[in-house]
Amino acid sequence: MTPAEQWNLLELWERARDGAINADEQTQLNELIRDNAEARRLLAETAMMEAQIREMDIEQALPMAWTTPQDTQIYRSWSWHLLTAAAAAIVAAGAVWLLTDNPSPVATLAKARCCKWGNSALPTLEGALLPPGMLELLEGMATLKFKSGAEVVLEAPVTLEVLSGMECRVRKGTVVAEVPPQAKGFTIHTPETKIVDWGTRFGVSAGEDGKCLVHVIEGLVEVYREGESQSKELRAGQRVDYGDFLAGAVNPDADKDNQPESGRWLPDPIRDLGDGWQAVTTAFGNGKDSWIQSNPSIEVSGKESFLRVKRTSHDMKLDRKAYMAFDLSRFLGKRVAEAEFVIHLEPSDLGFASLVPDATFAVYALTEESQDQWSEAEITWRNAPAHDASSEQRAVPMAQQTKLVGRFIVPQGSTRGSFSIKGEALTESLRQDSNGLLTLILCRETDEMSRNGLAHAFASKENTRNAPPTLRVRLE
Repeated sequence: MTPAEQWNLLELWERARDGAINADEQTQLNELIRDNAEARRLLAETAMMEAQIREMDIEQALPMAWTTPQDTQIYRSWSWHLLTAAAAAIVAAGAVWLLTDNPSPVATLAKARCCKWGNSALPTLEGALLPPGMLELLEGMATLKFKSGAEVVLEAPVTLEVLSGMECRVRKGTVVAEVPPQAKGFTIHTPETKIVDWGTRFGVSAGEDGKCLVHVIEGLVEVYREGESQSKELRAGQRVDYGDFLAGAVNPDADKDNQPESGRWLPDPIRDLGDGWQAVTTAFGNGKDSWIQSNPSIEVSGKESFLRVKRTSHDMKLDRKAYMAFDLSRFLGKRVAEAEFVIHLEPSDLGFASLVPDATFAVYALTEESQDQWSEAEITWRNAPAHDASSEQRAVPMAQQTKLVGRFIVPQGSTRGSFSIKGEALTESLRQDSNGLLTLILCRETDEMSRNGLAHAFASKENTRNAPPTLRVRLE
């Protein structure tokens, strides 16, 4: 160990004995005692030296009647046994320290929905009492209720460290906190930011690289950022974005040539599945996919790696629909026996999953074939096929130009997975196609519960992590 590491160890040991150690320091000390033989030896030597000093001090303070050679020898023998016992406990992998180190619970895992846990040091069963420690949620959504009364919803994927009844740390990922009056001052840390709540509801998205987005839904928070001399106060509807977090979320697949890792395997645009089944994606032939948004200032190029879909009655500029066209020229003149539509959910990075319940999505087939020639780059909220921008029709396409072919449900908190529809309505839409191009429109029927709810995202044909929208077709 370096001198600096030795000094740090001794400071941790002293703070632990004084009861002034915090959760992070306690974990660090435990690991050093357990894993580092040199650390155990240093603490043992320190304990022995300290005991010797105390022995000398006490011996000098003994009454004259106790300082006969026989009494002094008895005292020295007694203190030496205590001294060696203490040192042995330290050397024995810190057993005494570790066994007595049993921190009290500071939070409860109140809810766990569709959860898949990763490398978590804490219990992950619903209702479990949680001491300070780490949680890694890979899929789903979980709610922690802290002793202070604050509730923090984890939206996968997220890694969070429970620190105390009034503190937690988001290592990476997204959480939403709701803080009642009795828990004012509840604090969330990220790698380079500290957010202190003063009775409110707010969301935090953080990256391990220091990027951080704080969005206040209700109330007031105070944000402290490393390197900044003054804190920022944020009120309802306000946010602060350190490191262009949102800009990175807009199109994570931009500049593919400069990605540190190559893209994953993707299926061919069209392929034979056996037993008469074939799969065609929006990447085949004249296929295409894009999405529209009610905010005219948002430009959609059609080259994004996702298709965003959202319905909200809380902000008229945030509704979104997805459009997907499949090249069916390979099936012209052949009769379709069965068909299935498959789409893959992607992490959105926009909005909070806890503000949207189980979400129902509807898929419509465009029956007005003259509108199949829409352009990925030019489709907008004003010119999209079978779309009426009036408030009565904005959530669904025009009934006289489309046909509902199926619905699927995305459970609350889900950020990944494949979803599909099949049935006679979809099959009949393929049979009735006469121009070799079928357009499907994807809408979310479920409204968000309050502002800043999740905008669901699905993989497009530009996505390098997941398969594009796919039609599976079985011919007779």
